[in-house]
Order: sequence, then structure tokens, then C-alpha cells
Amino acid sequence: MTPYIVILSTGSELTAGRSVDTNSGWIANQLFELGWKVKKFITLPDDPILILSELQTLQSLAKEKPVLVIMTGGLGPTEDDYTLQTVLQLTGKKSYSVEKAKLRLTKIYESRGKEYKDILPSVFRQTHVPEGCKTLDNSVGIAVGFVESLGEHSYLVCMPGVPSEMTEMFKRRLVPELKKLYPRENLVQKTKWLWNMGESLFQNDFIEPNRDQFFKEAEWGVTANRGYIKCIFQSTNEPLLETIIQHLEAQYPKIISDDVFQYVHEQLLKEGLTISVAESCTGGLLGKKLTEQPGSSAYFLGGFLTYANEFKTNLLEVPMDTIETYGAVSDEVAKAMVEGLYQKTRTDFGVSITGIAGPDGGSDNKPVGTVCFGLKEPNGKISVHRYVFPGNREAIRENASNTALFLVYQSLKFRTV
Repeated sequence: MTPYIVILSTGSELTAGRSVDTNSGWIANQLFELGWKVKKFITLPDDPILILSELQTLQSLAKEKPVLVIMTGGLGPTEDDYTLQTVLQLTGKKSYSVEKAKLRLTKIYESRGKEYKDILPSVFRQTHVPEGCKTLDNSVGIAVGFVESLGEHSYLVCMPGVPSEMTEMFKRRLVPELKKLYPRENLVQKTKWLWNMGESLFQNDFIEPNRDQFFKEAEWGVTANRGYIKCIFQSTNEPLLETIIQHLEAQYPKIISDDVFQYVHEQLLKEGLTISVAESCTGGLLGKKLTEQPGSSAYFLGGFLTYANEFKTNLLEVPMDTIETYGAVSDEVAKAMVEGLYQKTRTDFGVSITGIAGPDGGSDNKPVGTVCFGLKEPNGKISVHRYVFPGNREAIRENASNTALFLVYQSLKFRTV
């Protein structure tokens, strides 16, 4: 059974252009990877009349076919949070306070002193949900999410609009419910990442030439990320998916990978290897990415943030002559940085990054986006790599830190002891 999926975002800050709705795109991408496609996005201001009217329209549609509405926003403590109110009007139900959330809220506010305790009655509304609904616990914030019936095989999901709360609730609480409500039997999915390739080029080079052969029985999709694209293939024909992946690996042997972040984490733990970093233009982003997963202290020992040339020389012993001759952004300096890093840390892996993140500082020979990497591997081999990344300062830094992990991935995947 495949539902007609609508994502509904509420918030006057969205319709006024003061904030950007990142929730809808994120949810749609997550749903696609689970085997469902979104049919429509709707964004509404904090207007209870408009919200109720839209929900009534969707409730009417649910009489014709299975409908899944995923709504974010409007579950907070302020007067413009109308989600619960409109759902109660829609269903004719009353609400009740979820005891677990109420106790948690009380504990938080009482710990802050009397002035906070006095306003508890006004913020308790975050703990209320319609009677008889399926609740979705909030492990990051306070507002409780819930799933309400819209009809036979049709449901309204309400979650907070705060992205950190919504994403955690979606992954941990909602996904298991959706799999029970709309089971996708026999659907198989394969995912691969391609590095430093755009969506259009991938479609032109791989999808179009193979459309008749592969993509009459298989669905495909691409999610663009900083440094890589995630290629997703789905079908009930598993041998066909295996063939698609084989062709993909044969066509892109040097730039294809699995989930780099997960693989590097698991493999470093499995092999008992250590890693350290020396960063310049990325400003610590690589170290941040290496420490995001629990247990990373077993392999990440630390690093150096050498933004200035003097720090490259004083902390990593990069010869000033090398910097003056080749420039701070050069293969030679990247190599010297990782050599100095190894002398200081003696880790199995070492990664250095030096680049031009912009918007200024570029030249004809070294345009903005030029980034050089040094990689020291467990067998002692040191290699240097150079890329020119597109985009603004943020994009270049993200591209660089992600690509550094891809270089470590390749070494772990194909290394010789």
C-alpha cells in the first residue's frame, strides 16, 4: 500500500521569508530512501483558519485513497502555536497531558528558579496531545509529537518545527511507526556515493545510456551533498539492483564509495588504528566530523589548527622556505604539514588540509576553492592530493573536510599492509 504523501510546514517566519524551510526537503529525502515518494509540499503561516481548512481538504482526500500528512511546526508554548488546537477542531477530540513530558518539563523549569516555575502553566501546552492518538516522544526538546487518524489507512503526523527535535523524532520514533503502517514488502534498496560529480553529469553519463536496460524496473534518485552525490536505487528485483551496482562500480572505480562516515568510523575501530589531523582552511571541521560518533576517542587522538603560516612552522615544523617558495596552499606544504603531524603524534593515519576558502585570496594558478591534502597511511606512505571545489566559503570548507574522509576511506578500503 502506497500512501499519497503531503508535507505541511507551518510558521509565519517561513511564509514571510525570514526563515528557510529545511524540514520538508530533509523529510522528503528520508522518505525516498525508505521507499516512499512525496507528492506535495505545503507551507502555511501561523493562521488557525488556514491550517484547519488545509487539513479538512486533506481529510476529504483521505476518503478516496490512503493519505499520509506529515506536519511540522506549531507545537511550542507560544500563542501562535496552533497545531494542537486545529487538530482538536478537525477531530472533535479533547487533549490530555503526557505525564512523562510534563514531569520532564517541570524538572527543567524548577531547576531554573521561581521565575521559571511561575510560567509553567502556560508552557504545559507543549505536553498535550489528542486523546487516543499515538504519541511520539521528544528526546531533544519538550513538545510531544503524535500520529492521528484521518481515515482508513490515512494518518496525520504532527512533529515540532525545530530541526534538531524533528529529525531525532522522525528517525527514532516515526520511522518504526511508518514501517508498520505502510509495509514495503520485497522492496530492496542499494546506495552508493560518487565523489566530486554533479547530479546532471551522473544522469547524462549513467542513467540515460542505461535507462531502457535498467530503469524500467528500478527507481533511482540522487541527493546532492558537499563533495559527493548519494545515488539510491530501489526495486523488487534484487538481481537487477546487483547488476546496476556492478555497472556503477565499473564505470566509476576511483570515485565510488559506501557511506564514508560510517565506514571510516567502523574500520578504524575494527583495526585498532589511530588518526590525527592538521587543518588550515577547514578550521577544525575535519576533527569535528571524526569525533561526531560515540567511541571516536578510541581512534582520534587530536590535531593541530595551523591557520597562520607561523603556526605551520612553529607547531608542525613546516620550513618557512617551503611556504615562501611554493605558497601556503601547495602540494609541498600539505606534504610538509602531514610529515610534521606524524612526528608530533605518531598516529597510524595523518591528514593535512591547506586551501583557499575565499571569497578572496585566489589567483589564476590557484583559484578560490583550491585545496591540497596530505595523507599519511599506516604503511608509512605519504601522498598529496589537490582539488578545486566549487561554491562559497562554507561549501568549500565542507567539501574539503568530507573529501579528506573519502581519502581515508580509500586507504582503508584498498590499503596494503
